[in-house]
Amino acid sequence: MDQQVISNFKTLYTKHLFRGCFEVTENTNLTLREYWKDHFNIVVCIRMIDQAWLSVTTRTLTSAWKKLWPESVAERTFEGSEPEVPVEEEIVSLGKSMGLVMVERDVNELIEEHSQELTTEELQEL
Repeated sequence: MDQQVISNFKTLYTKHLFRGCFEVTENTNLTLREYWKDHFNIVVCIRMIDQAWLSVTTRTLTSAWKKLWPESVAERTFEGSEPEVPVEEEIVSLGKSMGLVMVERDVNELIEEHSQELTTEELQEL
């Protein structure tokens, strides 16, 4: 269950992160570097986490629970409830809109990078 739901959440968070960066750089004179340095803070991050969690679909959660505890999940039809464009493609499109050179593989690598917990030393370095 963790792998499916958490992976989906991380992908959606990345999408909201790129969308937020795009909106700020598109609607202001800030560069991406200035945004990260002076305007990205814990409040902005928590709002993005909230948006990402609200974007996790019922279908994703139901599918995960069905694998874990099949008897607890009612059978439903979810046709048309998933987005038409894969989230990774949306992230690539947003990145390109900001002038970044990226492909879907880059997005998947970025998401996978965060699948491992940081050591105490790595956290102190950050």
